[in-house]
Amino acid sequence: MKRIVKKKGKLFLLFIIIVCFGLIIPGYGSYTNLDSATTLILVRHAEKVKDGSDNPMLTPEGEARANELMYILKHVELDAIYSTPYKRTQQTVLPTAEDKNLKIQNYKPDEKGFLEKVLNSHSGGVVLIVGHSNTIPALANELAGREDYDDLNDATYDNLFIAHVHSNGQTNIIRMRFGAHTPEK
Repeated sequence: MKRIVKKKGKLFLLFIIIVCFGLIIPGYGSYTNLDSATTLILVRHAEKVKDGSDNPMLTPEGEARANELMYILKHVELDAIYSTPYKRTQQTVLPTAEDKNLKIQNYKPDEKGFLEKVLNSHSGGVVLIVGHSNTIPALANELAGREDYDDLNDATYDNLFIAHVHSNGQTNIIRMRFGAHTPEK
């Protein structure tokens, strides 16, 4: 009698496993065909020294904001980091690049086809792009396909745009603030 109960118990367990896999596997295809959105995180460089030069370094506040960005992205799997070749943008992403063990790839703000190149190279991934008060809103506008975002005020450093670009071309953009508050206008 005990053998029959044990056998029935094992058969019942096997039956449950088969039923579960039968329910999961037919639905599996719908999960594997999900739209693979590419996520772009767009950030203006952190606070810069006002030394009158074209290529200033970050202030101590800017260094703190760069570290805050690294902290915010601590658990985000980044596929790539792009930055303009200026000291202030490079210094803004350096803590994140070091934390993620990623090379900072330079781009020129006026580079034609830059976003298309990024989207094709990192399809389905997550990319951090750091630029300037006029180039980051311009990138967000290009992604949105309309002029939703004005240039940032020269004293505004706390804006962060997260763009989810779907394979069908639809783009959703979230605008947030991070780190110490800076004036909007």
